[in-house]
Amino acid sequence: MDGSEGTAPRTGAVSAPETLIRVLICHDCEVLRQGLRTVLRSSDDLVVVAEASDAAEALRLATATRPDVALVGLEGQGTVVHDLVRGLSAQGVQVVLLGEADPSSDLVDALRAGARGYVHTTVSPQRLVEGMRSAAHGETVLDAAVTGELLHRLGHTARQETPADPSLNGPLTARQQAVSELVAEGLTNAEIAARLNVSRATVKGHITVALRRLGLRDRTQLAIHVHRASRRASRRDLRDLEG
Repeated sequence: MDGSEGTAPRTGAVSAPETLIRVLICHDCEVLRQGLRTVLRSSDDLVVVAEASDAAEALRLATATRPDVALVGLEGQGTVVHDLVRGLSAQGVQVVLLGEADPSSDLVDALRAGARGYVHTTVSPQRLVEGMRSAAHGETVLDAAVTGELLHRLGHTARQETPADPSLNGPLTARQQAVSELVAEGLTNAEIAARLNVSRATVKGHITVALRRLGLRDRTQLAIHVHRASRRASRRDLRDLEG
């Protein structure tokens, strides 16, 4: 891609205030890159600092432009994407994957490699923008279309590495449980705040306390915990009906 009108340069950074979220786009389809760039540039707090058509170029441009978030196409890339995720994560870049609504082994492996989240190619512009913001703040971004099956797959190897806080023993409060269930549905903090009519800081506080009470490490483990609890409850209800 050249630097003509309407097309972002493929090399070098775009000058932007530090308050902006700097985004790198990596996808082998130029048409999709153009569409993604247009959507992201519609938000005042996002700036596309680089575009790449392959993993090698993405890593080189990430070093040169220091993005906060990378939006990476997933399909047909296999271990190339896994290595790219590791390389970008090592540079402190939050990686969000873009692909079809299929919780394939490639997607699971890429998330295990360090990707911050996943959005479907038919994601709405508003949802995509919010996902970039959430990823930049260290939040997990998972498309609701695949959340349940994806977390089920991830749950086979998920381990609780953070001990529960003994000072916070006891079940979750009703609000903490409600927030946790919305996390499991794939909603971001901003979306949960809007749904519950509370501030984003309040949502973050509820999640932090819930993680400590349950001895969990992050939002993904919290979502897995909620899905497992839901399945256990469903099995108990079925046994009660059969009895």
